[in-house]
Amino acid sequence: MLRSGSGSAEATPTAPQPTDLTTDRPGMLVLRRLDRGELTLLRRDELVNALGDIERLANRLAGYRAEVLGALHELSRSGVAPDPMPHLTLRDATGVSEREARRLCRVASKAREHAAVLDALAEGDINPDQAESLCDARVPDEVRTELVAAAASHDTDTTRQRLREAEATHGVETPTERFLRQRTARGAGWGRDHEGMLKLWARFDPETGASIEAALEPLRRALWQDDKHQRTDRRTPAQRDADTLAYALAGATLTEQDAATVDRLHARACRDGHAEQVQRLSPAQISVLIGLDALRGRTDQAGVTDAGTELAPETVRRLACDAEIIPIILGGRGGSADIGWARRTVPLRLRRLLIARDKHCQWPGCHASPSRCDAHHVVHWADGGPTNLDNLVLLCHTHHQHLHEHGYELVVGPDGWMPRQKAVERRKAEQGASVRQPRAP
Repeated sequence: MLRSGSGSAEATPTAPQPTDLTTDRPGMLVLRRLDRGELTLLRRDELVNALGDIERLANRLAGYRAEVLGALHELSRSGVAPDPMPHLTLRDATGVSEREARRLCRVASKAREHAAVLDALAEGDINPDQAESLCDARVPDEVRTELVAAAASHDTDTTRQRLREAEATHGVETPTERFLRQRTARGAGWGRDHEGMLKLWARFDPETGASIEAALEPLRRALWQDDKHQRTDRRTPAQRDADTLAYALAGATLTEQDAATVDRLHARACRDGHAEQVQRLSPAQISVLIGLDALRGRTDQAGVTDAGTELAPETVRRLACDAEIIPIILGGRGGSADIGWARRTVPLRLRRLLIARDKHCQWPGCHASPSRCDAHHVVHWADGGPTNLDNLVLLCHTHHQHLHEHGYELVVGPDGWMPRQKAVERRKAEQGASVRQPRAP
């Protein structure tokens, strides 16, 4: 493995010599046999083994690249060869795209921060995707080291699953810290490729992602049902997803059949009393499996959506205020206490009355406009609260999130609504079980 000593470029007066890749089995197989066109002479098991050897060699090269980029970083930091944009240096040296160069530099930088990960990568035991996931895991270093060792015998998907399990057990973040980090890491973009085709990418926190999935799924499912009856010219799953997004974002349909499918969904939404939501395809429904005690705020057990996304119980309660949600509620012994207990969104007429009454966010000192507000149930419907004007209040997204995630409730004070810690949260504070409450935004 390439090493530059203890750190600085000055500690290594001569450049490290790369390992002779032809002296080990992967290098010999890749560089001597496959390069000479001998594939037809190999048996199936030898070809399968060759794939593993090639991947191992590619992993080792990725590790070497990380170390070379690290050496360049040291030269830049020491002032010997300043380089404010190392990804451009990598692009010019290798011919990869600027975006790919940024990704490679990011992976290399993360790997250099964790010696166990970099060693495993440079030995060919893990691949770059595994390396990045292992570096990103919010777990103690000793747990990360164990996960690195286990990853050598797992594929990338299994490694990520193990990481999620480890974070749930040994995570160093609170649910709120994790949510805020994920919300901050959101991003999206679009651009044209060399043929002029539009390419999109996006990354959302689990809560927003669950809402988007729920909004897109009705049309996606309807297009899939239509395609099942087609004998020819069936769309691929990727094409169906593209058509779903095209309609959701721009109202565009490619065929008359798709237009008819959209009309059918709209008609169904109107029959169900959701005429005001026609622009959203159909009511966005999020099914969440959650314990009854968690839904009522008595435990911290997360809920799980149909797509397998975990949502904190306070997030489920907040989403249930102003978005349709179908909780699959588990009783105390794990049995289903209520399956498909749907609570609909606040009807448009009722929301208009609420806006006319409250005019803005009712959190003390906040005057956020109604367009930035949710309709909050004062007494949550899971606790028997009705969806009527007397039990609703406008809260902006920020204060609505703060109320649910930090255990507050609204009570009527002499000058309007006042936030107050719930009794269970007050007891936790008195018993020393809770940390200092965060200040309201």
